[in-house]
Amino acid sequence: MRTHYYIGCLIIKLILKIFWRFKRIGAENIPKIGGVIIAANHVAYVDPPVIGAVTPRELFYLAKAELFSNALFGWLIKKYNAIPITRGAFDRKAITKAVELLREGKALLFFPEGTRSRDGKFLEPKLGLGMIALEAKVPIVPAYISNSGNLFTSFLRRKRLVIGFDVPIEKNFLEELPKDREGYKSIGLEIMKKIGMIKEKIEKCNF
Repeated sequence: MRTHYYIGCLIIKLILKIFWRFKRIGAENIPKIGGVIIAANHVAYVDPPVIGAVTPRELFYLAKAELFSNALFGWLIKKYNAIPITRGAFDRKAITKAVELLREGKALLFFPEGTRSRDGKFLEPKLGLGMIALEAKVPIVPAYISNSGNLFTSFLRRKRLVIGFDVPIEKNFLEELPKDREGYKSIGLEIMKKIGMIKEKIEKCNF
């Protein structure tokens, strides 16, 4: 993990610990080496840095191209491994880059829903996750982040920020699926089901 990335993670974790009493569960499910996709729900702009800070590996992630229009902010998120992707279109360049990183043994954060859910309810997964997973043939670790939708409200109500990771979907599951729309869709649906199971577990534990 590069020095500036490590320091950034430490600062974010300290803030999360002080103000939102953050708790991480299941981090042992993330492979220590080799290409892996962390697939999480998405409700807030802060999700990428929050998940990145509490994940024990340095993460790369796809970010909508519009975020790079501001020179300073674009430079900053690139320093923290953001890869621009054009939403609403098939961005072959971004997908190829993501697959290359995974084949190099990197960890990629991916949001299967493709955009933020404004009300916290899961959206139908897009095909991008399945496409990248079937090309790279790497494990997929489902993840769920709770109470990030409105951090100010969560702070006032003393709601704890909890990030949970589940056992990975392994390569043998992917190898049984075709590289087509149905195969991509099957992966997205399976991941969202696993994310839902983490959500239920966290809510039952009432952290």
